[in-house]
Amino acid sequence: MFFGKDGNFVQDIISSKGFAGRFTEKGTYTIDKSGDITMNIDSVTEERFNSDSDLQDGIAPISIAQRQGNTLNAAEDHPIKIENKKTYLLGTVNKVKLYSTDKKTVKYNKHYQSEKRKYDDVYNKFSDHGFTSNGMDTPMNAIAFKNSKFIWRYGYQDAKSTSKDSAVMAVFQGTYSYNSNNKIMTLKVVNQSNSYYGDLMKLGGFEYQKSGSPLAGNTIKLRYRNNTLALIGNAFDSWDMEDNYPNDATQSQPKYDDYISSYSVAAFDSQMHKGSSTDNGSGGSVKDVFPTKEDFADWVTDYYQSQDDEYYENFHVLESGDGATLPVTDDNGNKKALPMVYRLYYSIAEEGNEMSDTGKNIGISSDGKLYNGHDIVFDPDLTQAYQDYANN
Repeated sequence: MFFGKDGNFVQDIISSKGFAGRFTEKGTYTIDKSGDITMNIDSVTEERFNSDSDLQDGIAPISIAQRQGNTLNAAEDHPIKIENKKTYLLGTVNKVKLYSTDKKTVKYNKHYQSEKRKYDDVYNKFSDHGFTSNGMDTPMNAIAFKNSKFIWRYGYQDAKSTSKDSAVMAVFQGTYSYNSNNKIMTLKVVNQSNSYYGDLMKLGGFEYQKSGSPLAGNTIKLRYRNNTLALIGNAFDSWDMEDNYPNDATQSQPKYDDYISSYSVAAFDSQMHKGSSTDNGSGGSVKDVFPTKEDFADWVTDYYQSQDDEYYENFHVLESGDGATLPVTDDNGNKKALPMVYRLYYSIAEEGNEMSDTGKNIGISSDGKLYNGHDIVFDPDLTQAYQDYANN
């Protein structure tokens, strides 16, 4: 504890033996006529460490938080009395005796910035960034980060395999740390899905042919090099994943919050369903009818532009995608995220004047149902048109 001549103090509290942590506090103090001290805390930095040795060796904390003003907790947000016992100071809260020392406390602001930098380098470096595998066969393999957390929607198919159902998909969630010296990222897997096998694109639409046990152990190691993450020393294989916007988290894709909403372990396991060679009499699966998202977009465009309705004469697709979810509104007005084989984002405004239009989505689920609109609902007419087309 250091008492400055300007009426400000800084206090270091080191906790060990089962609770490796450091509390650094600053604030103001006054001394009454008896020599007793009254302290008022203005700001607190709380750090937690993996072990006492990590704390002592200056290793990065596993968590760091700063509290001040109305975020101070009840133990901090009140005057604290320190009794002057002449040869030592006595803390009235926990009866700790403080003796005079030449050892200096840290400078509060400088210490917080230094420790926060350590934490960010190890646990926060990739926050809000996403990495994906590039190429036609790899859109199902992507990882996203937020603070010290990650979610990895893992998809892979061995190029040497001739079986169309040899691809595998799973989801891993947990926390990560990063060693900037050897460029190794360590994923600590807290939760993971079962493994699902089948056609890669159908897996992206949550349809599998067989399931298996979880793929990962407690940890997964990746090497970060040239804005790319590559799996190292593990029991399963993966395509490399690249961040195309390494210096701009606002552009980096995918986003952690979006993936947690659509592909969390619980959501992923609940949406996966066993596929079959045909799809409820619809003339084959959606992928059989439309092998690619472009095929689906072309069919929808032809459907609307062939309508004798001026409302749709400028119909055009702005964006197409596969393996996504859409927030579908049911008859009771409730929204639920439903997996789609394909999704289209379209406009009915004259091309080049899309800003005047409210963007709309069309999605087709694996059971051949189509959903449409700005507030997305089941579209019976478009569904019937699909069934007629699939059966011809």
